[in-house]
Amino acid sequence: MAYLSELIGRAVRDHRGQTLGRLNDLLILPEEKSDYPRVVALALKNGGKEAKLLAWRGTEDLAGSIIVLQTQPQVYAETGKEIYLARDVMDKQVIDVEDHRMVRVNDLELGRIGSDYRLINVDIGGRGLLRRLGMEDLVERVAERLARQIPNNSVSWSDLSFLPEKGVRVNVPRQNLKELHPADIAEILEDVGPRRAGDLIRDFGDEKIADTLMELETDFQAEVLESFPEEQVADIVEEMEPDEAADLLNELEPEKRQAVLNLMDKEEREDVQELLAHEQDTAGGLMTNNYTSVPPHLTAGQALEYLRNDPDAREAETIYYVYVLDNEEKLLGVCSLSDLVLADPATPIEKIMHADPVYVKVDTLRDEVLEEISKYNLLAVPVVNEDNQLEGIVTADDALEMILPQEWKVKLPRLFR
Repeated sequence: MAYLSELIGRAVRDHRGQTLGRLNDLLILPEEKSDYPRVVALALKNGGKEAKLLAWRGTEDLAGSIIVLQTQPQVYAETGKEIYLARDVMDKQVIDVEDHRMVRVNDLELGRIGSDYRLINVDIGGRGLLRRLGMEDLVERVAERLARQIPNNSVSWSDLSFLPEKGVRVNVPRQNLKELHPADIAEILEDVGPRRAGDLIRDFGDEKIADTLMELETDFQAEVLESFPEEQVADIVEEMEPDEAADLLNELEPEKRQAVLNLMDKEEREDVQELLAHEQDTAGGLMTNNYTSVPPHLTAGQALEYLRNDPDAREAETIYYVYVLDNEEKLLGVCSLSDLVLADPATPIEKIMHADPVYVKVDTLRDEVLEEISKYNLLAVPVVNEDNQLEGIVTADDALEMILPQEWKVKLPRLFR
């Protein structure tokens, strides 16, 4: 075992005992078949001269106070895929994909496997900093006298993913960032800030980006998308729930908002524009127009078959409630999906539905909407216009998000997807 901080600056001698210089850096080369990349070269400095690269033959030992090459030194030719540990990794921020957090690299641990030295762990704790300051042994002795221990805080190299920035050219985690749950990715993005967040998720695919952004606050979403081309923003917004998309667009500058709307497909654009027309602190501003509905005069079995064949039902934000509408979209009643499933297939839906459903008007204020949801213990409340036509629904989680403290909002479970 060896730590990079202890290796840097050590004298390097050839097999004849002649000093070649001092170790300035170690180069590793990621491999597809191994989670732990091997050291392939030493970067040496001799006085003020530019560092020269010597190939690692696998016979050298890094454990001593002096690094002695056992064979004739050979100049190493870079392939462009190498990573300089001191230059590219030390002190950089990395993503711990296991714990979904940002960490700082304080030291690097190398271990000997066969004839190779490989990068095993990344020290992200205080012990690594103490080691670099040359104070680890002293502090450890003091800690022992106080019956304390200095914790070891290391992360396996295979569990890390690096931020895309100059000087860091590696992204070889065992579990790719894009494979994490959107909520876990969102936690990481909050740590790195909007600009870096955009770089991290840019190549995820529009649907994955949309799912991730919906776990974040709308102002953060807007900042992330500032550097994205308008065409891609439009594609991402189309993948979002209409109410989430409307909230995001409201955060954009008017010119960019209109440009994005113009690039959206007609159907998605009309859904979002319908929501943008309402004040944000009203039922109309809170609602989504993705809901499930069936016409009257169907049986329970026919209603279920109707929903199976209705493409809009697949896009609905919640399908716990099914709304019964006449041919003018007027709200006649509501029934739960469980009522439909458990009812005799021949039972008319008009006998199953609640014919006097709780509802709110489009201009009902936010607090009143929440009060209705709470009072009647609803998962969602329908929103109607002056003619009793169903305009949308406000789900309980969307209503709660408007009153919860800022730090709770991204932790609120999405119960309706």
